[in-house]
Amino acid sequence: MSYFPLPLNAYDEFKALFDRSSASGPSPLPTPNPTKSFWTHPGLSRDWPYDSNDPQGCKKINPYASEGSEGHLTSEADVVIIGGGITGVSVALELGRLVREEKTGPGLKVVILEARDFCSGATGRNGGHLTAAISHNYSSLAKLYSPEEVKRCFALEEHTTTAILSLIEKYGWADYVDLVEGGHCVLLFSEREAREAKEDWKKAIEAGITTKDQVRWLTTEETKQEYGASYPMYRTGGHNLWPLKLVTRMFELARDGGSGNKQETETVEANSKDAIPLPASSNLVGGMRKLFSSFLPSQQSNPTNQNTNTKTGSNNHRPDVPDAYQLVLHTHTAVHSVHPNEEDPSSFRWSVHTPRGNIKAKYIVYATNAYTSHLLPHLSGPDGIVPVRGQAVAIRAKVGYTDEGWKGEGDHKGLSRSGWSGNEGFEYWFPRPHPKSVHQHQPDHQTLDGDEDPNDGLKRPLIILGGARETLKDGGYGMYETDDSVLDPGASRGLRVFLGHVFPGKFPSMDGRDEGQSTEDGVEVEWSGIMGFTKSGDPFLGRVKDANGEEIKGQYIAAGYTGHGMPRAYGCAEALASLIWRDIFHPEDSWSPPEWLPRHYLTGNF
Repeated sequence: MSYFPLPLNAYDEFKALFDRSSASGPSPLPTPNPTKSFWTHPGLSRDWPYDSNDPQGCKKINPYASEGSEGHLTSEADVVIIGGGITGVSVALELGRLVREEKTGPGLKVVILEARDFCSGATGRNGGHLTAAISHNYSSLAKLYSPEEVKRCFALEEHTTTAILSLIEKYGWADYVDLVEGGHCVLLFSEREAREAKEDWKKAIEAGITTKDQVRWLTTEETKQEYGASYPMYRTGGHNLWPLKLVTRMFELARDGGSGNKQETETVEANSKDAIPLPASSNLVGGMRKLFSSFLPSQQSNPTNQNTNTKTGSNNHRPDVPDAYQLVLHTHTAVHSVHPNEEDPSSFRWSVHTPRGNIKAKYIVYATNAYTSHLLPHLSGPDGIVPVRGQAVAIRAKVGYTDEGWKGEGDHKGLSRSGWSGNEGFEYWFPRPHPKSVHQHQPDHQTLDGDEDPNDGLKRPLIILGGARETLKDGGYGMYETDDSVLDPGASRGLRVFLGHVFPGKFPSMDGRDEGQSTEDGVEVEWSGIMGFTKSGDPFLGRVKDANGEEIKGQYIAAGYTGHGMPRAYGCAEALASLIWRDIFHPEDSWSPPEWLPRHYLTGNF
């Protein structure tokens, strides 16, 4: 198949823009009125039970959306975390675990500041994938780093995904976060992409990073027969989930402690059999745990089983310190600047300026990803963190799940539960599990095109699809775009034609090449989001340095995940929290990064 509706082999050209572009100035604050994603406003889709009091579903799905946005603003804190996504909340969670485990000594007061709704940035706008890379990009990494450092790149992703899955299993979150272990399929649309993927896999096996049984390769014919796409592919382990729901539970755990109990929030509709609370050891990710056992800590990633008072956050391990760890969230509290505190610098080193007032803080954490340069201007431009706008849709399939009894052959065969990616990672998608007690608003006995439907009563899943930035290559692939209140028409068209072209018959076909195509594009929700990219493709992690390369005492950063945050952010936040905790409570001791953490992520030498 020679025609393809999107540009292929475009990633090298995109990376070259980092060498050709120049600083465009600091990033602005996040746009106050962003597009509404499926994750934050599920009522915009047919998958959500209609509620006249909450027609867009945002109140029910995000109970902390406006937490702390009115009334008293906390005036003093030990640590202020700027950014209320997965990184900021993970840092808070790990700090809480360390403080509660300490059992002696002073407590810690932490404040999270979020410019908009809780978890409304990149985490609340991403693709919903939780999949560790096991060989992708190995050859490129091997040219830049030592064999041990390359192993750490993969070990971090294994550690992060395993740690998150362990949290989900330990606290019984699987239903709530819509966890699905469907595996991950990578379609190879060009000969070059297929050749490089096979080379990476072979070299990763030789390096001891992966094993043959962790990847299943399919020919074009096998892919066509099994999945309905006429391209070669490979399949690995992988999971998908609802990112906002995950971060919501993580925030509650950080605030209330490790008993597993939480302050009551209204639980949204959980899934039925689609949510599978499997232990990490039961899948390919678990297999990687064994492979990377030398890199993984024994129980470092899991909160301990403290018996905490869930109403006050008090810790029964430390009755003499009833508030060992206090966590406060203030949403809709944008940080305009951070300055040295001139009033009482010996007690509070920094003054955090917001429109609601100032907060005195001893330590600052920048979990600000694409917006970091607004507060740290020297990190603007191609050598810093570059904002890049992405786009996604929730699109309705024309077929159902085969494991639910969907009847169809050839192009009308049903879907699997797999997550997917392709075209060097520019496109990524997965089918959502069905919510309980939801009646889709489509006519019985008809397909979306109006034909007789032999699968009456079977639901057609909603697909979360992101990508099509490569359609904007003449405009810079979305680089330096910071406005997520708008949609790019080129990306919108690319997203609408992609699935119908790759999987004929399973999705609406909108490429205009065939007569009689439906005018129904199947899109129910569409949104944009701003990612933080770096030239290396890896985040900045550690103590903040100024424009001259000098450390700024009491300031830390974890940002710049380059569109690959879900399998890295928690691990990076865990490492950063351990550094902050050591600096606060044990400054006389040196800090050693976890063995699984890539050293080139770090802003300084340790």
